[in-house]
Amino acid sequence: MNFGTFLLMQSPSARSSREIYARAIETALAAERLGFDNIWLAEHHFSTYGYLSRPVQLATYIAARTTRLRVGTAVIVVPLHHPLVVAEEIATLETLAPGRIDIGLGRGYQHYEFERFGLELESGRARWEESVDIILKACEGKPFAYDGKLFKIPETTIYPQPTGPRPPIWITAQSPDSVEGAVRRG
Repeated sequence: MNFGTFLLMQSPSARSSREIYARAIETALAAERLGFDNIWLAEHHFSTYGYLSRPVQLATYIAARTTRLRVGTAVIVVPLHHPLVVAEEIATLETLAPGRIDIGLGRGYQHYEFERFGLELESGRARWEESVDIILKACEGKPFAYDGKLFKIPETTIYPQPTGPRPPIWITAQSPDSVEGAVRRG
């Protein structure tokens, strides 16, 4: 059995951003000391619901401060990012903390987050489908090209190169279509 903790980093009170981040780091260090197996970090934008807009950045910091704790994203809201940037972030984190990361990818569900990035939530499915395919291909560490409806990528290799087997990728899925897509990707 594995034990982990999930950091949403909410602040309905008047705590400062520094206090929220300091508490998150203290929680991660305590989790390792207490024998927890992993810590998961959520991505949210523009709200006190979650103060973490770039979970891979905090994951990298936590990985550097710990020695065995697995660090995971739960989740990276894929449609809000260019998939090659996500793939490069994953490869960087895996390079710095080999064998200690888990990557959760999700479509997102907050209308206001998409709106503020100039996107429509309804467009998330198409962006999600293509982006996940690109991320998975890029994380194989081989040159690839992609010719989709939304993304046209000439032959490309990401750097840093993945240093080992691709880290476990967890896909959130609620609708039957999303479940089918997760199964199709293995």
